[in-house]
Amino acid sequence: MRHSKSYVGTYYIKSAGDMLEVEVIRKTIKIVNATARAKDRAEKQYRKWRGIDMEPGSRNLQYRVALKARGPRTKHARADGRHPRAYDQSLPLRHAERVDLYVYEQSR
Repeated sequence: MRHSKSYVGTYYIKSAGDMLEVEVIRKTIKIVNATARAKDRAEKQYRKWRGIDMEPGSRNLQYRVALKARGPRTKHARADGRHPRAYDQSLPLRHAERVDLYVYEQSR
């Protein structure tokens, strides 16, 4: 079991099916966020019309998709003319063999 509740899955860069699935997830989150914003606007307008104050933190949740690059780091750092440990903390997506996809709740 992973430690993060936000983890969705691991996808291989060279797999067209995996990259299509990542794109579908990203577009789905985009639609969910647009719907949440539209609901927030309608709620705000209704409350203003009724003379009701908005409660703090009463907005609908929004989400953020994050891709974390996975794969060998040392050989890519050297190829880029950097220190061999330069990519220990985070590997650039252009060097990824696979990516881990996370969906985080966006705090607003």
